[in-house]
Amino acid sequence: MDDISKLQRSRNRVLVAAAIAFLIWQGATLGIDLASVANWAEPTGLFALQVSLIVGAVAWAGAMIMLVLYQRAVKRAGACTVMRDELFLRDRAKATMYGFAGMIVATVLLLAAATFIEFSATIAIRAILIIGVFVPLVAMARLGREPLGDDA
Repeated sequence: MDDISKLQRSRNRVLVAAAIAFLIWQGATLGIDLASVANWAEPTGLFALQVSLIVGAVAWAGAMIMLVLYQRAVKRAGACTVMRDELFLRDRAKATMYGFAGMIVATVLLLAAATFIEFSATIAIRAILIIGVFVPLVAMARLGREPLGDDA
């Protein structure tokens, strides 16, 4: 079971890496969109957003490569059925539910903000997309952790 535990920890690391990379990549894109709407032309700030966008995109690509390598490791270990047990399926369903709830909350907040601030649909859709991808990835990694202190 030690190999399975290592694979589960590896899966959680890949999920967290993908979530952070996606947040940086799309967060920088959202920042650039907001800067253009606000006519914010500070070169240093825009440069930082552009660098973040590139770093995040490269990190996202790296996380996807890590995901492929993880899948190969699971296949080599012959642990596909062990890794995809009822607990995993329950955690995946919960993570999806958390992502959907996060998207609903983001939509409600954006609709409320739209009464005070004018912004484009692109900004709203990007914000909802960020929540819809980030929350399930983090939730899946968090739900997939082994309980601390479980030495059995």
